[in-house]
Amino acid sequence: MLRQLNHDEEQRMHALDRLLFHLDTSQDNVLSQITSLTSKILNMPSALITVSDTHSLHIKAKHNFVLNEMRKVGALDQYTMQTNELLVCNDASQDERFKNSPYVSGEPHIRFYAGIPLITKAGYAIGTLSVVDYVARSFSKMQRRDLKTLASITMALIEYRNAIGLIDAVTLLPNRQRLIEDISQSTDIFEDFVLILLDSIDLTYIYEMARSLGMPTVESVLKDIGLFLRLNISRQASIYSISAGRFALLVKKEQQEQVLSTLMSCADRIQQSITSHIPLKLEIFIGYTEFQIPIDDPQRILREALSALHDALKKNTRLMAYHKESDEYQKRAFTLLNDLSDTLQHDHPGLYLVYQPKLHIKTRRVIGAEALIRWRHPEFGEIYPDQFIPLAEDTTLMRPLTEWVIQQAARQVRKWRQSGINISVSVNVTVTNFAEEDLIERLQRILRTNELSIHDIEFECLETQKIVENSAALSTIKKLKDQGFMISLDDFGTGYSNLNYLKNTPAHVIKLDKSLIKDMKTDKSSRIIVQHTIEMLHKLNYLVLAEGIEDEETLNYLGQYNCDQGQGYYFSRPLVADNFAQWLALHDTSIKS
Repeated sequence: MLRQLNHDEEQRMHALDRLLFHLDTSQDNVLSQITSLTSKILNMPSALITVSDTHSLHIKAKHNFVLNEMRKVGALDQYTMQTNELLVCNDASQDERFKNSPYVSGEPHIRFYAGIPLITKAGYAIGTLSVVDYVARSFSKMQRRDLKTLASITMALIEYRNAIGLIDAVTLLPNRQRLIEDISQSTDIFEDFVLILLDSIDLTYIYEMARSLGMPTVESVLKDIGLFLRLNISRQASIYSISAGRFALLVKKEQQEQVLSTLMSCADRIQQSITSHIPLKLEIFIGYTEFQIPIDDPQRILREALSALHDALKKNTRLMAYHKESDEYQKRAFTLLNDLSDTLQHDHPGLYLVYQPKLHIKTRRVIGAEALIRWRHPEFGEIYPDQFIPLAEDTTLMRPLTEWVIQQAARQVRKWRQSGINISVSVNVTVTNFAEEDLIERLQRILRTNELSIHDIEFECLETQKIVENSAALSTIKKLKDQGFMISLDDFGTGYSNLNYLKNTPAHVIKLDKSLIKDMKTDKSSRIIVQHTIEMLHKLNYLVLAEGIEDEETLNYLGQYNCDQGQGYYFSRPLVADNFAQWLALHDTSIKS
């Protein structure tokens, strides 16, 4: 609940959300017809429909009434709402309650007034239907009855309109469909607008809250967030609820600076302004895009603002404008992700493996190869793993992708066996893959199908820190090692490298990352670090493989330091299977000679 509101006022403000800001142009026209009909049936010169917010009475429809908005102070409609009853004043200029009202003593000089509150099904007065005259007069019982009937019709019309899909059921704010309609139907031709999106609460946290405490708790929090924003921003911009915890603001360009400033202030205050019986982490992130009316594709505007919001979330920055370059990158990434899914699902051509040889450093004999995935995309050409693997890692695609790599590697090992090439192939596996309950069963099935043994396929563990922190993944690795599979830890010496991981992760081989190797030729400190790292790993009974060997001098240093294995461009770049076989034949010949 918001700290500054009591429960009744909060509920009334939620009721106002259904009406005050959400009546569209078509409904306003219908309400105008109702005021015209009311004036005619009751034989009154003026009729109006008002709804109320914190400070003002908004005239949503009128017939022959000069004002467009009224302050609450001194307004007869406000008195009607407060009493929650039909009010008839035959001569306001003689009534002690109203004779000093600015609308009686001044423009439009009301003398006669009859008004009735518009009451929601929940019992909250949110506005009035009233008739006025500028001379004193009486009001019969039949006229009173007719005014009540007309008010019931008006309220039913408004609530029916709000019940057919343009209002968010939780926050009672207009929803995404209404936003699109408002952008499409805007009559402010050639005016510049800004669409602002904001995220207020982490979606994952919402799901966890729903799972633990139920949806009513979630909905209560979302209502309070919506109310907090409306109380702070509604006088500056139209507010929409477009998804759970996400809101949109549609403002004219000249109001942009002021509205964004208000939003930044809201970001500072939202955590302290909303109370709950559970801990809440409320944090506002904002993304926005500019456009001009008319707009042919409102959905594009919404997508651009969403792109800016996601940039803000990704960069942990409160406010981000739309950037076309970032948007194009994300669209390309999304295309790649969908095409990758389609390729795996339907076995389309494009994905293939290359193999980089691994050699014993002292003998220069080939001891195996690392299988590396590549993708020849039909539109974008050659796509390297660092462009599509990170996309797949956050989706369900990692399972079929790794499965594809293992199957292709196993088939290639079998082909090589049949041609007399006897080497093992290692594949890269993420923590997500190792955590799969049936990984070992699937692996054994692949080996049986290709008539291979546990010595033919090896595993290189990526994301070592995440593996140590994932008990399911760690258990799988231990089982694989116990069954005799060769296990390597990849990229030692970068990012999350920690000696404690070595004690907790079962492995045979530690791969030194190329970042440790690349400066050995010219930098003494690098050589000292590599030498002592190799010595330490040997004392812990690991084999050591150095990646990224690119010159003879580096190779010689590694030989001096008793590094066991190596791979790098000095020996060979990754090669497709046929080229690998040709390279291997030439290499063996050179070794024998």
